[in-house]
Amino acid sequence: MIKEELETTAFQARIEVKEDEKEKYLKDLNYMMEYIEILQKPDVTGLSPTTHVTELRNVWREDIVRPCPKEIIESMLNAAPAREGSFYKIQKVIEAE
Repeated sequence: MIKEELETTAFQARIEVKEDEKEKYLKDLNYMMEYIEILQKPDVTGLSPTTHVTELRNVWREDIVRPCPKEIIESMLNAAPAREGSFYKIQKVIEAE
C-alpha cells in the first residue's frame, strides 16, 4: 500500500491520520497485505470447509431428571427469606398494566 492509498482510505472512512502516524500505519498495512498473499498461495481446491481447527466435539451427558431428596429441598426453602408452600416467595418486580 502506498501513502496515497492510505490517505484515500482514511478520507473515505472519515478517519483522521496524523502525518507522523502514516509511516507506522503503512508499515503495518503492508505487513498485513504480505501475510494475506501468503495465505492465498496454497491450493485449497477439493478441501472441505472446516468450522474448527481440531476434530474435537463437545460431549454432553444425557439430561436425566432425578428427584431431589426432600431434606435438601426443605433446607433450601428454609434458607429463603420467604416461602410459600414449596416455592420461594419474592417481591413483585414487574407491574402489569
